[in-house]
Amino acid sequence: MSPNNTFVNATPIEDTIVVNAGDLLARWSNDVIKSTKHRVVEPPVAADSGKHPARYSIAYFCNPNFDRFIDAIPGTYDEAKAKKYSGVNSGDYLVQRLTVTY
Repeated sequence: MSPNNTFVNATPIEDTIVVNAGDLLARWSNDVIKSTKHRVVEPPVAADSGKHPARYSIAYFCNPNFDRFIDAIPGTYDEAKAKKYSGVNSGDYLVQRLTVTY
């Protein structure tokens, strides 16, 4: 989703990938890197075949070690721009997010 709240197509470009940043990375960067609100929709039916084209997606999740304390990275906040989030233990945060999801 773009900053003006409209979804942007992730049109395939050869030899590229799409990366969605998550909530913990947004916290870590004090929202310098935004958590990506995204959706997945089925590609349109090809007019000549009546079939949907192939769509491939591989989810890969990266998390810090469970015992690490995550706080805003120095340089992402100062007197003019405060920290938006309090620090959090990485493992506790992941468990909290998964509990809400499942």
